[in-house]
Amino acid sequence: MHLSKEIQKRLDKLNSAVKLSSTIDGKLPERYSFYNIPGRSFRAEFGSTNTEFAIVLYERPNKNSYENCLARGMFNNVDRLTSLIDLWIDRNKDISEIKARFDELELYNDFEFINPNNDINNAWTKVKNMFFNTTKFWEELEWQSRYIEMLSEAKRYKGFENYFPFTSHYWLRFSIDKDLTETWALYTYIVPVFYSSEVPETLGKFYVSYNDLPMGGRFFETVIDALSFYAEKLTEIKPTKWKG
Repeated sequence: MHLSKEIQKRLDKLNSAVKLSSTIDGKLPERYSFYNIPGRSFRAEFGSTNTEFAIVLYERPNKNSYENCLARGMFNNVDRLTSLIDLWIDRNKDISEIKARFDELELYNDFEFINPNNDINNAWTKVKNMFFNTTKFWEELEWQSRYIEMLSEAKRYKGFENYFPFTSHYWLRFSIDKDLTETWALYTYIVPVFYSSEVPETLGKFYVSYNDLPMGGRFFETVIDALSFYAEKLTEIKPTKWKG
């Protein structure tokens, strides 16, 4: 199945104004589908089989702004997937109304804990929302669960309350300021462990890196122990001012 062509054909039958986006060569992509216009947008692709389709619904004020993902889901019916796209983009329906019609959707939920600093609180929301905003949400479920646990506990942790969180390569890092002009070195981060033949489960569930040596950090079984160690390292290591 050519996913983009199938969705566009069904959108046309619904008399929808949605015209799917093309790749840089002007062609509709076969294995995925997307709408790349500021405002309401989506990305969809095949799931684990050719009869499953993963989708994320998000909003973006302009081309360079942060994507705010409101919902994601896995579908096994192209017509339902197409109807969802039409309601979200062309009909401009509220996400709560759409959710009531599609049990397949999971809505984004923000943290329960609120940081009193609004800018820091917004930075945490961005980190969690960016992690939610993926069509690969059905993969590595146990690892993803540990990632959300890490974010939730880190936001509450006293040692980070005055820092601005951000991520790179899924690594949770911190900045002194919201513009990320004073941060710790790239190798200073915390992340749930990706298990492999070289990194077995027995090493621990979370990894804290604090130097540039291969596997030179420490593994921890609990997120609290990992966060405590990470917070201590941030007091020992001087951050770098990248501008001015």
